[in-house]
Amino acid sequence: MKLIKFFSIGFAIIISVNNLARAQDEVDPDQAIQRIKEFYIAYNTAWSANITPKALDEKLDSLKLKYCAIALMIDLKGDGDHDVLINDQYTDVEHLKTLIVSKESAKVNSYMVSYIAPTTNPSNKPIEEKVIIHLTVMKGARGIVIDCVCD
Repeated sequence: MKLIKFFSIGFAIIISVNNLARAQDEVDPDQAIQRIKEFYIAYNTAWSANITPKALDEKLDSLKLKYCAIALMIDLKGDGDHDVLINDQYTDVEHLKTLIVSKESAKVNSYMVSYIAPTTNPSNKPIEEKVIIHLTVMKGARGIVIDCVCD
């Protein structure tokens, strides 16, 4: 009987420590959503600006430095022709009102970003495409940062 009690207490302690560690790693959803919205508004606004390619690259790099984890920035450098942060679909300032960021309940620190991007079909007819991006965030030295853009 003492052995069962000992294992029960040990198991309870392990569960409590695990839950505490997980709670400390979990980012406040409201703060994360606000931070993600700030990033996507600034990032899409930069893409919509009428500036030189060099100035655009500098602005985008500055935003990545502020809002992305270092490991993600390193991964992004190797993917010069593809912008996973926006799935190669930026939106204009008018369509930014369609931006929605929501917490994905299945995973810790996982969020879904969606917005409408104006584009054209193969016949060059204007259409609107829904962009959906899944990402995770983490607490970093610079506050809440985007840790990973998930497939």
